[in-house]
Amino acid sequence: MVNPANLLFRAYQRVIHSMAFFPTLIAVGFLLLCILNMAIEYQPWLMALKQRFDFGLVRNPDNARLILGTLVGGILTLMVFSFSMVMVVLNNASASLSPRVIPGLISSKSHQKTLGFYLGTILYALLLITTIEQTEQHQAPSLGVLITLGLAIACLGLFVHFIRSISQSIQVEYILNNLYTTTLEKLTSSVDKLLDGKELPCWPSDQQWVVVNAQRSGYFKTLNVHTLNRLLMDNDLRMTVLVHRGFFVMPGHPLLKLDREVDKELRQQLLDCFDFFVEQYVSTHYVFGCKQISEIAVKALSPGINDPGTAITAIDMLSVLFGQRLQLPDLQIAPLEDEAPRLFFFELSLDQLLQEIFGPIRTYGSSDPQVLTNLLEAFKNLMFQNPRAHHRAELIIHARSVVETADRHIVIRRDREELNDMIERFNKAAGLSPSALAPLQLEQH
Repeated sequence: MVNPANLLFRAYQRVIHSMAFFPTLIAVGFLLLCILNMAIEYQPWLMALKQRFDFGLVRNPDNARLILGTLVGGILTLMVFSFSMVMVVLNNASASLSPRVIPGLISSKSHQKTLGFYLGTILYALLLITTIEQTEQHQAPSLGVLITLGLAIACLGLFVHFIRSISQSIQVEYILNNLYTTTLEKLTSSVDKLLDGKELPCWPSDQQWVVVNAQRSGYFKTLNVHTLNRLLMDNDLRMTVLVHRGFFVMPGHPLLKLDREVDKELRQQLLDCFDFFVEQYVSTHYVFGCKQISEIAVKALSPGINDPGTAITAIDMLSVLFGQRLQLPDLQIAPLEDEAPRLFFFELSLDQLLQEIFGPIRTYGSSDPQVLTNLLEAFKNLMFQNPRAHHRAELIIHARSVVETADRHIVIRRDREELNDMIERFNKAAGLSPSALAPLQLEQH
């Protein structure tokens, strides 16, 4: 049986990232405001007030209809142009950055609110037009027309703001900075949550626990932690999730472990808390933000784009994010207020994360000495973040991969000298001997 709480959770995940979310809410709000306006428009107390203060009020029904019709046509044009600009941005982002950034651009709250304000103003004016013929003595809804004029002026201001915002959205630096900021916030919140505890959590001894396999396919992205914690507490269970966020699950693949056997109904309730969807929203998990930044860097290194400067900026941002990741263990927990955590999440290890994020950049930038030098510099900077012993060993392994790539693809002597200088600085930062990470031979290959 499907839990209604999980249905609401999945619907919430889809709705908040939908482009129609805020426009629909704002349009409904304007609709209710218009109904209120029509309800009080011809009340005696308001009519008396309009007789005393009639500045800017339209008395003639034909003039009111003309003004409202003109405003509807003008704002509709603004809305169509704004939607067209959004489509241009999405097409440009898909072609020059990465298709994975499109869901984040579509769910931009600023653009949704602007389009919702346009739509709400049009609905407001159209409803007022329908009431003009129905009023006694063909009176004009003067207050409603005045409010609509104010809304139209606000639409013009929002249009100017929208043009400025959409022009920024096309810029790769703007998109990169948004991805970086959101990802850093997710990482910082995870670090703060874990540091609130007395000590870092550890993975429970689940070798003898009962394995529960997945029953449907899809990309595991999130789960309903609140409902899942309540089920675990009510049934005195502990659970470990065996796959990381973004992992593609097939039916029959081990998905979770429980510390004891449970009946089929409870097992279905636990599985129902998992949510699978394709889109990668940065607000869901920090790994998705790191992947999108990495994909932008890889696209920038392609022959069609040929923008190594963007790739270098992305590497610098990723080095800061990995500095935060060094403070986290390879798991997350769902903390409980009055007892030890019952839910444990598997996370990508630092080694796997470095391979997924920096690996493609190293491959596609293998012939660019500046990109390889910047990768080594990123690893060098991470050494200054006091990594744990196993993290330090993993960083050395990936730095050695960069050196091996450079040795195979970089043949210009001056470029190899620059790389050797960075290798020397890396060895010094890592506390290694000068020959630990061997420098490149200066003979031309």
